[in-house]
Amino acid sequence: MEAFSNTITKRLGLLVLGLGVIVLICGLYAMGGSHMRAQKFFESWFEVVLWDRNAVRRNPAVLYGSYMVLAGLLLSILYDKVTGRLVNWILTGNVSVPERNQP
Repeated sequence: MEAFSNTITKRLGLLVLGLGVIVLICGLYAMGGSHMRAQKFFESWFEVVLWDRNAVRRNPAVLYGSYMVLAGLLLSILYDKVTGRLVNWILTGNVSVPERNQP
């Protein structure tokens, strides 16, 4: 776990991911009822994520939670494979992520 969360960005991403999961679960629970079919549930979630004005107004926690989970994934779990390489490419022009010296 220490190698997984070795930077401040990854630790912050884990916090955003955890908070996003909690907000998303609360929002999905409020959005979906026992009367809603699975197809309608996912259609409603898709409408919220794509910024349908009425769907977002009814379920803002689903919108915030979905994007917080995505940001948390990019900043924590996918940092070395996606985000870190992209930032390094923008700053230096090199694609590979430099190795850090471990004590």
